[in-house]
Amino acid sequence: MKYLYKKILFLSSLFLFIITVNASAQEEFFSAEYKQKPLRDALKEIETTFKVYLSFSDNAIKNKTVSASISNATLDKTLVQVLAGTSLSYEILEEQFIVIKKPVFIKKTIQGTIIDDEDEPLPYATILASPSNFYAVSKEDGSFQIKLTTEDTITFQFLGYQHIKMPVKDINTDNPIEVKLQRDSQKLPELVYEQQLNNVTSLIDAQSKGKNVKNSGIGNLPMSSQTDVYYALRLLPGVSTTGLSSALEVRGGESDQNLTLIDNYPMYQLDHYFGLESVINPDVTSSATLYAGGYDCLYGARVSSILDIGLKDPPLYHTEGNVGVSLLGYKGYLSTPIIKGKLAVYGTYRQYHGAIEKYLYDRAEVNGTVDQNSPVESKGDVNIISQNITPDIEYHDANAKVVYQINTTNQISASYLNSQDNYSSSYQLVPTKKGPNGRVPPPLTNSDDRSWTNNAFALNWNGQFAKWNSHVYATFSENIRNRHKISHVRDSATVIKRPRKLVTISNQKFRDISVHSDQQIFLNHGRLDVGTVYTNYYVVKELIPTSFFSNEIDSLTKSNTLGVYGQFNFLLGKLALTAGSRVWYYQPSNKAYIAPRIQGTYNLDSDQNYSLKFSMGRYYQFIRELSDELTYDAYWIISDGEGIPIITSNHFIGGGTAKFGKHSIDIEGYYKQSTGEMSDLIYRNPVFYHKYIGNGKSYGIDVIYEFNTKRFYNYISYGYNNYLKEYTQQETEKKRTHILQLASMYKRKRWKVGITWVLKDTEYSFNNLIPESRGPNIENNSIEPYEIPLYHRLDFSSEYNFRIGKRMKGEVVLTIYDLYNQKNTEERQVTEVGPNESNAYDYILTDVSQLGILPNVSFNLIF
Repeated sequence: MKYLYKKILFLSSLFLFIITVNASAQEEFFSAEYKQKPLRDALKEIETTFKVYLSFSDNAIKNKTVSASISNATLDKTLVQVLAGTSLSYEILEEQFIVIKKPVFIKKTIQGTIIDDEDEPLPYATILASPSNFYAVSKEDGSFQIKLTTEDTITFQFLGYQHIKMPVKDINTDNPIEVKLQRDSQKLPELVYEQQLNNVTSLIDAQSKGKNVKNSGIGNLPMSSQTDVYYALRLLPGVSTTGLSSALEVRGGESDQNLTLIDNYPMYQLDHYFGLESVINPDVTSSATLYAGGYDCLYGARVSSILDIGLKDPPLYHTEGNVGVSLLGYKGYLSTPIIKGKLAVYGTYRQYHGAIEKYLYDRAEVNGTVDQNSPVESKGDVNIISQNITPDIEYHDANAKVVYQINTTNQISASYLNSQDNYSSSYQLVPTKKGPNGRVPPPLTNSDDRSWTNNAFALNWNGQFAKWNSHVYATFSENIRNRHKISHVRDSATVIKRPRKLVTISNQKFRDISVHSDQQIFLNHGRLDVGTVYTNYYVVKELIPTSFFSNEIDSLTKSNTLGVYGQFNFLLGKLALTAGSRVWYYQPSNKAYIAPRIQGTYNLDSDQNYSLKFSMGRYYQFIRELSDELTYDAYWIISDGEGIPIITSNHFIGGGTAKFGKHSIDIEGYYKQSTGEMSDLIYRNPVFYHKYIGNGKSYGIDVIYEFNTKRFYNYISYGYNNYLKEYTQQETEKKRTHILQLASMYKRKRWKVGITWVLKDTEYSFNNLIPESRGPNIENNSIEPYEIPLYHRLDFSSEYNFRIGKRMKGEVVLTIYDLYNQKNTEERQVTEVGPNESNAYDYILTDVSQLGILPNVSFNLIF
């Protein structure tokens, strides 16, 4: 037995020894020294050495290299060393068949809000993920929504706050998360602001086709009760306002040739009391981008520019609001979720009492007055009836928006705006001499009562899918204007110059109803944008007195337009291009209109600090606004394609941007041609209205310079424009404008101070549209009806911020318009009555001027 046990032990040991030797003889080892060797070549060597088959995708290993020192390694060890750092792995399917593959990770959709240690949202906070190198920023309300793999780790950071890291695999995505960042006490508060300002407020962006002033330096000037985006828009070069309106004139275009969109619905009157304020409420404005021409196929309906204003969504997870009071009025804003994470709503209201504004404008004659019963000099005179007006005004506006988040990729929203302005003024004409009956006539009263109303509504659906974004929306916009004016002027047709009563009445309702569909399709080599739009215009007017034009020509009350567009966005090396076309069918003319467009940006360096840009395209406009030269009322008119032509414009724009250190500069030159232009004089011409229809051209240059360093922001812009309307070879209308604007802002801790200075030089020239001589007996006089004096103004503003507990903060804002009391003439209006039998001409001459210094102090409580 003992012998048998020894024999079995010997045979077992011998068997194990034979197996070990045999296995050692069969297993191969691999040695190699690689330095930036293509991964494909290394895998082929491994296949040959170990006599195995490696399966892999060419795209997976494309441009990958190996740097490794391998010595006597087995197959497993060799593959581990070769694939290290490539994010690739391997799987042995059979004894000699191995698959090289990319790791598969589950993706998670993460949404939430980034807040500070006082539960205040942190806008534009940075969100980084590694190893996928994902980058994003939070929205203005601190919210975010991202999609990452479970391999990633997220880093949330905001300047002046401590960073937070979260592995994606550990995040519960069933509910939105709340990321709270703690302040870093080692950071100075003013330094935090400076660095954040540099990140989010650059106005000059080589990749942007427009200028977004909302988060720019000029958009952060503490004007009025808060930062006023409309004030900032007027600081852009090539942008100006004239007369009794805040409507923009951009690069020589008329004010009606600019389309203003607020949350997608068009607005047809923006101003409160002739431009002192606008209906754009800064409390709920998220963006304000001006496309000063050459815009792409997404936009239509106007031939000069597009102002696209976005309203922010109400936060879905927290309540916020503010209340404010100032010398101009009071306001309130409240936003709250109805169903947390799903449904939220906000509302705003602003009321202006007019305690200060009614002293802002003065209608004053600069050449003296003539008694209404005084005789006329024998050689011919110019008799002036002056007006000094202190108006009573009241205006308000309200916004509301509701958002329903269906899921992470679908959202429905509805927004509404209402504004109302009431203006009234009156003054008496008191006779100083007795009439033919020997008695002093009773005083006469001139009065002017006006009102204008806006109602607008938009219903939006937004959907985001893997390779497709969809936006479908319907809009309604209504503008109502009413005016009743009574005036008494001397009757130049009679020998006894008794005042004559003139009554002018105008009532107008204009309505725009549209349905839009905008689709973005993401392809392998670019993005395709396609869409459709249907628009219905409706207008009804009552005018007293009537005119030949309103009776015989302006007879169209409604129209229908159907448009489609398509454009492709793609890259050709360093050149980014957008090319496409927009096509309309216009029902009144029964014709189609094609508008091809192209825009491009060429980056001169990899960091996109230096770039060249260009755009060109054709644009059409089917409605227009004309002003009556007698009543100074403006009316919307629908083109019929014949008596009232459709406006056509061709744009050619070129320029460049440069960023070096803290300096940025943007230069654009432009040339525009247009047909179908009409003069405002068309209203009162009895028959020959065709001589006021012609062509136009506009050219100029816009320059922007920004310098942003530490606590300072400095801005300079210059715009030059030369505009010509040619009705016939003999009858032309010219306008030349120089605008120089400077803005500077300083912020330290809780204080923010800003100043702006504006210089505008405008020159009109009329050839054969207005007679140069009044007759052989008329002497030269100093009245130049269409000569506008040099306009310049200095504004000052300051803001102080402070905390009230953990949930509230306060703001005190001091604004002084026209600091050095310059009585600027905004517009000179002239109405001619006469001539009389002595070849004397009577005028109503109205200079619309600013009285000078206008202070405003406001207090805002924000929670």
